[in-house]
Amino acid sequence: MTSNDNLMLMKNESSDKTSTDNKQVHENQQPITIKKILVAIDKSEFKLKIMMYAITVAKSLGSELTAIHVIDKSSLKAAIDVLGFYRGGKKEAYEEAYEDVLRKQAEQLLDEIKILGTKEGVKVATEVLMHSDSIPKEIIEYSRKNSVDLIVIGTKGLTGIEKFLLGSVANNVIAHAKCPVLAVR
Repeated sequence: MTSNDNLMLMKNESSDKTSTDNKQVHENQQPITIKKILVAIDKSEFKLKIMMYAITVAKSLGSELTAIHVIDKSSLKAAIDVLGFYRGGKKEAYEEAYEDVLRKQAEQLLDEIKILGTKEGVKVATEVLMHSDSIPKEIIEYSRKNSVDLIVIGTKGLTGIEKFLLGSVANNVIAHAKCPVLAVR
């Protein structure tokens, strides 16, 4: 046996050991299944891109797709307080009407993804979530309660003072969600 033969033999033995180690790792790995996808839709100019990513992933994986729009209770309360102040202090009279307007706007927003999903052969369930104290917490809680396997969210939503006041929704969801998050930018 020459020294080259010894080198080859040692190399083959080493690669066999690595191969065996990899087999053990792969045998213990369970396949990842993504059956339920949640997409959080906002009113940003990037919503179409977020919708299309969610639809494409759902179609590719044969997953259920649910789209939600979360209305923040604090911004709702602030708007009603301002309306009530300028209309003579009768904010209760405007609260229900304003909530109806916001709900209808949110439903119209979510209808867009239903239409796009239908064109791609993907059924999209939708839900408007109102009276939330925190948009990220509401998204995370909804995903937990509904056993969501993947959240799709945009990273470019509100800007300026709105982002400062609300914080970054995407960053909070990414940091605290119990399932993977696909951030679309």
